[in-house]
Amino acid sequence: MIAAAYGPALFARAAAEAPGVRIRFLGESHVDAPVLREGTADLEVGVIDTVAPEVRVERLYDDRMLGVVRPGHPLLRGELTPERFAAADHITVSRKGRLHGPLDAALTELGLERRVVGSVGTYPSSLFVLLRTDLVGLVTSWARPLTDTLGLVAFDIPLDLPPLPLGIAWHPRHDADPAHAWLRGCVRDLLKVT
Repeated sequence: MIAAAYGPALFARAAAEAPGVRIRFLGESHVDAPVLREGTADLEVGVIDTVAPEVRVERLYDDRMLGVVRPGHPLLRGELTPERFAAADHITVSRKGRLHGPLDAALTELGLERRVVGSVGTYPSSLFVLLRTDLVGLVTSWARPLTDTLGLVAFDIPLDLPPLPLGIAWHPRHDADPAHAWLRGCVRDLLKVT
């Protein structure tokens, strides 16, 4: 989602400020691997869940989940209650194919359960599914540039959900590297809350 929402701005900034730099966005694997330690990736961006002691983690801000549907979706008419939200058909995003997450825990606390009809591996692919169905999906608020570009409607979820700590992570071998410091600064600037 970072590549789809913020890749164009990062590539433009690199062309202007560091034309010799090449940027590669890697897809998340379904296997948890120490990509920062191994040097497969230089920077991780998103909700950082690593507990590896050798990884530097910088929390940028707390994000939140939004619901997302196609324009004219029936869920957009009338008051959006937890009951109506749960009664809709949902699609999840999971690189491991999971069908449940924190949203389901919040619904369970209210005695509700949503019907998840399927899962896809990436957020951008879920958005294209949502464009042509009556399914309900989820995105983080920083993904709004992408949902807005596609003409999807993002909305507040009528549940008390935990915040999502958005951050960046890197291996300490990059601490003093000026090019890596530049990249971290670019990502911080791109993800600033406006």
